[in-house]
Amino acid sequence: MKKSIYDKIKEEDKKKIEEDSSSVTALFSQRLLAFIVDFLLLSILINLITMFVPVNSTATKLYKEQNEVIENYLDGNISMEEYVNQLVDLGYDISKQTVIVSLVSIVISLLYYVVYPCYNNGQTLGKKLFKIKIKKLNNKELSMNDLLIRSMINNSILVNIINIILVLFLNKDLYLSSSSLILGIQYLVLIISVFMIAFSKNSQGLHDKIVNTEVVVVDTVKEDVLCESGN
Repeated sequence: MKKSIYDKIKEEDKKKIEEDSSSVTALFSQRLLAFIVDFLLLSILINLITMFVPVNSTATKLYKEQNEVIENYLDGNISMEEYVNQLVDLGYDISKQTVIVSLVSIVISLLYYVVYPCYNNGQTLGKKLFKIKIKKLNNKELSMNDLLIRSMINNSILVNIINIILVLFLNKDLYLSSSSLILGIQYLVLIISVFMIAFSKNSQGLHDKIVNTEVVVVDTVKEDVLCESGN
């Protein structure tokens, strides 16, 4: 039986309502578990890839000294204070000698948190596992710039970039004090974001507020094939 014009209009209205209906916000537990999964997967990936990045003999020697310090502490040969001081000093020297490794790690993080979800429906592997995705508010297109800014804030990429600059241009004392301050700010931002996600009305973290995004359940929103390259 041929459908009347009224039936066609009714179907179109129903379809439009379904497409424009509010998406379901992801649970805090879903986002937390996805974050942990992404962190673990990325850590494994970075360790596997950076194994093939050559390091100089000085860095190799420093890694050996670091292991010796840990062994001395476990054997009770040095105090906690000596252990911490020696590890801090070695950490600075190692960072200075392994800038290339740090740069490779940042590139991998950008590929994982920015490029991959941009072309994978706003999802990292962790978000895909828990069936949630990043979505722009008001049905606007998610852009690569949005994902970049989110990751700089939420995934410590900006902090890692700043640390590379600091270790290249500052002496040990200035580097350690500046790095500690930046790390403290990063932890504060993450804590604020956690509370905002857990208790705010739209469950938006600080990074979501800045770029006007939200994390939603995949089944409640239509799939995006690609995200835009700009805002």
